[in-house]
Amino acid sequence: MVVTEGIPRVIEAFNGPVPTVPLVTATSAELLAAQDSVLKIVGTAYACGQNQSGSGFVIAPDRVLTNAHVVAGVSEPVVESADGTARSGTVVYFDPAGDLAVIAVPGLDAVPLGLGADLATGSLAVSDGYPYGGPFETGPAEVVAVAPAVVGDIYGDNPTSRSIYTLAADIQHGESGGPLLNQDGKVVGVVFAKSTVTANIGYALAMESVTPVAAEAASLTDSVEPGHCVVG
Repeated sequence: MVVTEGIPRVIEAFNGPVPTVPLVTATSAELLAAQDSVLKIVGTAYACGQNQSGSGFVIAPDRVLTNAHVVAGVSEPVVESADGTARSGTVVYFDPAGDLAVIAVPGLDAVPLGLGADLATGSLAVSDGYPYGGPFETGPAEVVAVAPAVVGDIYGDNPTSRSIYTLAADIQHGESGGPLLNQDGKVVGVVFAKSTVTANIGYALAMESVTPVAAEAASLTDSVEPGHCVVG
């Protein structure tokens, strides 16, 4: 199954009918509070001659977790909060195989989001992010499956098996790197892709990938090379 948003193939992740996106309200105090910690990430990948936009969230003091493909080839990502405040950051972790990156952003006043456990099939959730680089949106999601799937790195090479969610959700470009949240406002995954062949199907990295990176985020201080960009 071909997907967009940086990881080019998720093999046999979903082969069923088009699912219905659930009705989930994000009006609890916990989910509303979590929105303040979800940020837009923009930057220019000069080698590819393109601007890039995605989402991310505060995972530790002055540290933002996102997808590696969001910042690939971007030497100075800019992190914007929902109120329009923008700060330059530095990539301090970049893993093209796992499609995760950490940005150090001095002076962030948003509260780090807590982590939860993987959701079971059938569980309801919400995805927060900035679709198409526009205003913040929160959208409903239902877990269709959480299981190992074969995915390549952000350049389409070296496929490996990792645990991912298949979601009934209307995921759009620009939401990559945003959190998948449970009803308590805890992070239970990181959105990274949408299907190009089945409507209302999105994908998120499960906590097997997210938790180790989140655990070391606060200690990451040295700038790292953010790889090379992906055209388009």
